[in-house]
Amino acid sequence: MHRRLKLAHTCWWRASLMALLMLGLVVLYVFPVGSVVWATPQQSPLRQTIPTLTPTPIPSWIWISRPGGNPVDCAPSGMPDFDQKQESWHDPASSATWTHCGPLAVADVIWWLDSRFEPGSTPPPGVSDGYPLLPSFGIWDDHDAQNVVPLVNEFANRLDTNGMRTGAQHLGTDVSTLASALQTYVAEKGLQSTYSVTVTESPTFERLVTCLRRGHAVILLLGFWEWQGDIWVYLGGHYVAVAGVEPANGLVAISDPFGDAFEAGEIALGRSPVAHTYPHAPEVHNEARYVSQDAYLAVTTEGPGGKWALDNYAPAYEKIQNFVGLNVTPAFESYRGDYGGAAITTKIDYAIIVSWEPTWYVLHLPIILKGARWSP
Repeated sequence: MHRRLKLAHTCWWRASLMALLMLGLVVLYVFPVGSVVWATPQQSPLRQTIPTLTPTPIPSWIWISRPGGNPVDCAPSGMPDFDQKQESWHDPASSATWTHCGPLAVADVIWWLDSRFEPGSTPPPGVSDGYPLLPSFGIWDDHDAQNVVPLVNEFANRLDTNGMRTGAQHLGTDVSTLASALQTYVAEKGLQSTYSVTVTESPTFERLVTCLRRGHAVILLLGFWEWQGDIWVYLGGHYVAVAGVEPANGLVAISDPFGDAFEAGEIALGRSPVAHTYPHAPEVHNEARYVSQDAYLAVTTEGPGGKWALDNYAPAYEKIQNFVGLNVTPAFESYRGDYGGAAITTKIDYAIIVSWEPTWYVLHLPIILKGARWSP
């Protein structure tokens, strides 16, 4: 009996102690004592939680390249990065405005596609031209650095850059003219059944990823836009070729005819697979192995034009001043205006996609079907 009373007394004491402890915690919670640093407004330190860190995924790039590697004379660094600041590739009325980014981006793409299917591997000065997409404009190999200038001049005429073919009053290249001229060029080479050219307005990031996974070539028409408080103002456009994409972190790498931001140390992301000194003359990148493939984060944006933008492409107006009034898209003419001093958004307004189909599949599919036996 005495033992039972002692046990009951002990249990009552423990229960009372626990109740007092809980009461003390409640008082501290409701009426904090002393100097307390609150995690957020209206939140007690007792209720703080340890934040969960979200690690940045390891970059996994999809680079434009030839399966198994490119022959040394073609495009060993993937998408070429030819420079527009050479020759007379500027506004006829002002040598301060470089206008040929459209022909340069097309030259990048044609050079790479021809490299992708070139069966030979003899480097210049040897001559080895086994694929008809890119001709030689002299006694040199089609992938010789000497071929870049006449190739760009050829496309500038075809694309009617600066109205040089038709006399039209515009600076740069119209996106619809670029697409139709590129399709005509492919047909003249007898490759109309192999390649198709598609213009996509406001392409999604996922669309770019799909294209590069399939080995297609993509030209982007970037649009420079400014939000002026109550209206979006369109300043001009700029053509670049896509060199790679990184789906996990949402990055786009471009071969930019106007600048070499990665080489120049202006941005932290990008690649230059074959080392070469910087700064250098614009002609250096006529050797296709020398590139600066500049990478930017693709972010969503609002308003007219593209729904994706290259983050921090133009940290200052001086970066895009060359393109004001250049490569203007007729669909955005009503948004044209003068720069007002605010931040510039570099939108991905258009993608010109050069798709190819493997001809062996087209040729042999009927034979496969003929020999097949179908059963219910």
